[in-house]
Amino acid sequence: MTHDELEQAGFLHADYVPDGTNYRRGELYVRMTPTGSLRVFVPTESDGNDIELSSGDVYNPDILYRGPIKDIDELVRLTHRWVA
Repeated sequence: MTHDELEQAGFLHADYVPDGTNYRRGELYVRMTPTGSLRVFVPTESDGNDIELSSGDVYNPDILYRGPIKDIDELVRLTHRWVA
């Protein structure tokens, strides 16, 4: 998944990632939902298809999914569980 694909899916690149989180070693994207924020983290060592989907506190996140994603369409389908 590319930066542009993630933005087209409603995720904005996080300009700032606080110290003390696990999100410093990769790219973090955030999408606001009616129930709060939904985050997609793409680790630096990932080939772009392994992601972590989380919500809740940035220091103690609720991991909703961690693993491979085939493409942006699969990510959008997966996020619909928590966006609705």
